[in-house]
Parts: sequence; structure tokens; C-alpha cells
Amino acid sequence: MITTFRRVRGNAMAMLAALALSSCVTDDLGLGNIQKSLSNVNLFGGEDDTTRTPLGTGALPAHGQMALTAAVMRLRGQSAADVRKEIDVAGSEQIAPEAGFSYDGFAVTEIELLKLETPENNPAARKLNGYLHFADGYNRRASVGFDIDYQVAGVSPVVITRAVLAPAFPRGAKAVMYVVPGAALEAGLAEAKGYGDLYGAVRKSAIDMRSLASVSAPAERAIVVFFEDRLPAGDRVSVGISDSEKGLGSFTDSTRYIAFKDGWVVAVIPGRFAIGPQQAFWVKAVHEPAAGKGGKPDLVGLFSTDPTLAPTS
Repeated sequence: MITTFRRVRGNAMAMLAALALSSCVTDDLGLGNIQKSLSNVNLFGGEDDTTRTPLGTGALPAHGQMALTAAVMRLRGQSAADVRKEIDVAGSEQIAPEAGFSYDGFAVTEIELLKLETPENNPAARKLNGYLHFADGYNRRASVGFDIDYQVAGVSPVVITRAVLAPAFPRGAKAVMYVVPGAALEAGLAEAKGYGDLYGAVRKSAIDMRSLASVSAPAERAIVVFFEDRLPAGDRVSVGISDSEKGLGSFTDSTRYIAFKDGWVVAVIPGRFAIGPQQAFWVKAVHEPAAGKGGKPDLVGLFSTDPTLAPTS
């Protein structure tokens, strides 16, 4: 049985609370504190629609690329005047940047094009529909659904006439786990001003499980789990420890959650434990969609403290 985990100590909790300028630290598994502007608008058949068939970016002509470039520039906080000046796309004021959030620092990793149409009664018009997938240097991932109408003739090579963009969210949420010395985590928390600082500190001090030549003695350590996908308000996550690999159940009383207002969550479990095959336990990360979305709790991360099971990459 695992008996060495306990509730967060006072000084560690104070350090977690110091991140409250950009996040919510809580025992609650729900994400109700994430800004309400993150609504999963069902514009395209639903982010959970597994039947959708992307057309492939090869189907995207130059004018479509220009329209999407304008959308990305606006999502990164650039003005319509900047868009017109830099890529000669007019009408980008139709694209409203997301309230309270900028995609500055996020790279486009995939364009998922679902529809490209030319209306029969307007040969100069085009309709674009699909998803933009983003990632940043901290391995955070986010997606935006787009539904854009534009003209390919007019005052500019491309004139956007209508645009609706909204955050889109996956059914699951990928999670990654690190084991760090307790003192290193407390130092990292003391200096962290946001997600990026915390991610960097954890990565820097994380124990390389594969390098352990023998069983480590019990020591003050912490398990840190990052949910890398952006999550909407109302979704719930939980991270806990278990003696069993099977099922979703785990001991979560020691877990604290840092729910960043932008939509990303970090879980921290401090304790005193050894690392080795005989002392190993499982760490389970579970994501549950908000009530009414039709989803069930899903195991999105299963990790072991057995060094022989540590991933090789």
C-alpha cells in the first residue's frame, strides 16, 4: 500500500498560491475558474466528430492560404491594418481575436481543411471551413475552428467578407508526467510567474528515470503532471496514485491542481517515496468532459515510477 503521500505542506501551498495571478490553485477537480469565453462552439459538426474527413492542405490554393494567414495574424493580436499592409488581405476586421487570449508564441502545426467551396451564383467567392492546430515551446496545444467567406477579386487579392472563429477542444487531453526532487519543485514554484516558468523549472530538475542504476532510497519528491491540451470551462481532470494498473480509480487526496486561466492544468502530488521496480506505483490522469457533452471519464495518462518502464523518448 502507498502511505507516504499527504496533503501539501504550508510553504508549498503558499508557493502554489503565488501563481494565482495567472491561475487558480484548487482542490476542486473542475475547471469552472477558466475564463468563460472558452466556449466550445459547435460550428463544424463538433470537435468530437470522428467522422469528419479532412481534404488535406494540398487542396488549399494560394488565396485560401492568404485568408488563413490573416486569421492567424489576427489571433496573434495583429490589427486589420497590419494584415492589409503585410499580406494585402482586406476585410480581416471580420476576424475577431479571442477575448483575453493571444496565440502569439504559438506555431501552426496543422491545417485541417474540411471544406473549400465556390458558390454557384458567385464564382469569385470562396468558403473555407476547418481547424487550425497550434503548439508552443512549452508543448501546450490549442485548436481553433474557422468558418471564413472571402472574395478573390476586389480591392485586394483576397477580401474577407465573413469570419467566425472559436476555440475547439479535443475529446481527450494528453498528459505527461515528471518526477522532481521536492526541494527543486519548491524552488521552481517560488520563482515561477506562470505556466512557462513552471514548465521550465520542472523539466530542468526532473529525474531521468532511465538513468537510475539501482533502487533509490525514499526521499522528498513530487509528481508533476501537465495536461498539454487546452481544456474548456466545465471539464474536469483528476490525477492520483494507485497500486493497480487497471481501471480509473486512484488516491487523489494529496493532489493539488493549478488551473491556468488560459485553459491549461498542472497537477502536483508531493510525497516521500522510493523509485524502483519493487516500490513502483501507478499515476493515473483522467479527463472528464463537462456534463451535457455526452462524454465519459477517460484515462489520458498512465505512468509508472518503475524505471524499467520509463519511456525511451
